[in-house]
Amino acid sequence: MERFLIIRTLMKHYLIGALAIIILSSCVGNQVWEKPEVLFSNSTLTVNRVDFQTDRTVFNLTIQGQAGSSFRIKSSVFLSGDKGHEYVLTGSEGLTLDQLIPYSEEVNTFNLYFEPVNGSERALDLIEPHGWMIYGIHDAAKPLRIKPAKEKSAVILDETAFFKKGIGHLSGRFEGANHPEMIQFYGNNVFQENNLQSCQVAPDGSFSLELPLEHPILSIISGEKSSSYYHFFLAPDGQTDLRIDSTGMAHYPVGTRCGKLAAWLSNAAPSLSFHLWEIPAAERDTLGFRNYSARLERHYESIQTLADYVSDRLDFSVEETHLLKQKIRILAAIDELGAVLDLPPAAVGGPDDLTNPSLYNITARLNPSDWSAFMLSNDSYTLSNRYEFSGPRRIVRNVIPKEVAMDSAFFRQAGPSIFLQAVLMNGRGLSQEVQFKNMGLMARLSTRSVGEDGRTRQEGDDWPTVWNERISAMTSPYLKERFQSTLNELLAETDRYDLPDGEATDIFRRLVDPFRGKWVYVDFWDIGCGPCRYGIENSVALRKKIAGMNDLELVFITGDRSTPKEVYEEYVSTNLVGETSYLIPETENILLYSLFKFNGIPHNELVDPDGRIVRGKSLPRLEYSNFLEQLELVK
Repeated sequence: MERFLIIRTLMKHYLIGALAIIILSSCVGNQVWEKPEVLFSNSTLTVNRVDFQTDRTVFNLTIQGQAGSSFRIKSSVFLSGDKGHEYVLTGSEGLTLDQLIPYSEEVNTFNLYFEPVNGSERALDLIEPHGWMIYGIHDAAKPLRIKPAKEKSAVILDETAFFKKGIGHLSGRFEGANHPEMIQFYGNNVFQENNLQSCQVAPDGSFSLELPLEHPILSIISGEKSSSYYHFFLAPDGQTDLRIDSTGMAHYPVGTRCGKLAAWLSNAAPSLSFHLWEIPAAERDTLGFRNYSARLERHYESIQTLADYVSDRLDFSVEETHLLKQKIRILAAIDELGAVLDLPPAAVGGPDDLTNPSLYNITARLNPSDWSAFMLSNDSYTLSNRYEFSGPRRIVRNVIPKEVAMDSAFFRQAGPSIFLQAVLMNGRGLSQEVQFKNMGLMARLSTRSVGEDGRTRQEGDDWPTVWNERISAMTSPYLKERFQSTLNELLAETDRYDLPDGEATDIFRRLVDPFRGKWVYVDFWDIGCGPCRYGIENSVALRKKIAGMNDLELVFITGDRSTPKEVYEEYVSTNLVGETSYLIPETENILLYSLFKFNGIPHNELVDPDGRIVRGKSLPRLEYSNFLEQLELVK
C-alpha cells in the first residue's frame, strides 16, 4: 500500500510538471526576433526587435518624420495573431500613449508592451484601429509563405438572381456617450446615380435606415462629423445589424453575410489605393505613363498578397475573399484610368499614345462579365466615372460603335463589357439629356454649320436616335429594360415639382422662402471644394449684374463640418460680400443633400417664383460666360 502511495505521488508530480511544461511552452518565452521582416506596413514605424518574455511581449520600434510635425500612438493598439487571436497593450516606455509627440530631428525610439504571446504564432500584426498598421511581422530567419486564398471560380451570370429590387434594412447602435447625431449612407452606385439616405441617431445611440436596392451591395455609412467609415453588406429585402463600441470598432453578429470582411474594412484595413505623393515630385514630372503603370502594378501586387494573408488569418469565406480582391482590382483600374487626370501633364506625355487600349493592362484584368463588381457601390461608381470621362476620353460619348470597339479592344473580347454597359446606362447623364431634349438642344455630338441666311445652326442626331443606339448596343436584358424604364419615367416627369413634407424641406424653406416671388439659384459649396471656389471667385462680374436684377436671387449654402465658422467668415468677407450666404449645422446640410439626392459639390438647384423646384441637373455654373442665357433656357 505504501509503495502504491509513493507511485501515485510520483505520478501526480510528473503530471503537474508535464502540465507546467505545456503551459510554459504555449508562450514563446525569451525568444527574440532581431530585425524582423514585415509583409505590409502603412506607416513609417519600423519594428527593430520583438522580445517574447514569459510575462509580456516587448516591441521595440522607431518612427521617423519631419521635424516640426507630431505623431501619436493610441492606447487602442493591439497585436493580432494566427486566426485573429488578440493581445492587449499593457504599457509603453519612451512615449506617452494618446498624446501628440513632436518628431525628433533624428528618430524616435520607444517600447510597447503587450500580453505574453502564444508560442504557436508564426506572425503577428500590430494594429491601431483607423491608424498605424503593420501586417505579417515575423522572424527574418523563417520566411512567411502566403498561399493564394480561394475566390469564386465562376462569375455571376444569372441576372435574374443578381438583380432584384427591394428594401434593405440597416440598423445599429453606437455605444458610449459620444456618438454622432446623424448617420449618412452615400448612395453611390455603378449607374452614377445617388440613393443618398440619412437618419437621426437616437439618444441611446441606435439608428435605422431603409435603403432601396436593386442588387446586393458592400458599402459604407458615416457620422456627420466623423472621418470613420463603417462598412456593411446588404441585399434587397435583407437585414444587417452592426454595433459600434465606445472605441469606434465595428462588430457584426456571428453569421452575418460578409460580416468578417466588413469588420476588417471598418476597423483594421489600411488604405488600399496607390498615393501619388509616395512618388517624389521630381520623379512625377517626368515619370511617363508606362513607368507609372509599372509602379502601380507593384503596389497592387503587394495589396493582393495582403488580401491572401488576411483572408487566411481571419477565415474569410470564398465570397468575402472574392469581394476583397475585386475591390483591389477595381481600385487599381481607377488609379490607372485616372493617371492622365492625376499626373502632371509632362508625366503622361512622351511616346505613349494614351488612346491605345493595350496600354491599360491593369484595367484589362478586370473580368468584363463579373457582376459582383456592381456590389462594390462606391468603387464601381468611381470606376464608371473614370472609365467614361478620364484622360483623353478613350470612350467617346454618343458614338456607340466607337465606344463598343474601344471597349472590346480594352478587354480583348467581342461585345461590350458590363462596365461599358453601366456607362451607357448612366442615369445621371440620362436625366440631363432628357432636359436637353426638352430645351430643344441636340446631342453633344452635333456640329455647327452656317446656312445661306448667315445664321448658325446645329446639325446632328437627335436624342431618341442616340438612346436607341445605346439600347441596341447592350447585351444585358436587365440593363436594357432598366434603361428603357428609366427613360420612360424621365420623359413622363413634369419640369417642376413640390418638395415633400418633412424636416429637410422645412430647413430649405427657411433659407429660400424670404425670396418668394423671385427665381432663386441655390449654390451648395464648401471651402475644401476647388471647383466651388473657382465658380465663386470667377463670377464677380456676373454677380454684380445679378445684384441689379429684380427677379433673380443667388443663395449660397455650406455646412460647418467642412467649412468651420472662422474659415467661413474670412472667405465670405473676401469673396461673397453682399451675397445671401448661410453657414448651417452639418446635420442640416446632410438633410439637404438627402432631400435633393446628391453627394458631390458644387451642386445647384433652381426654385421658381412659386417655390417649386425646377427638375433636372443641367443648370449652368456661375463661372459660365453665358450663365444668364443658359438659365433662361432652363427656366
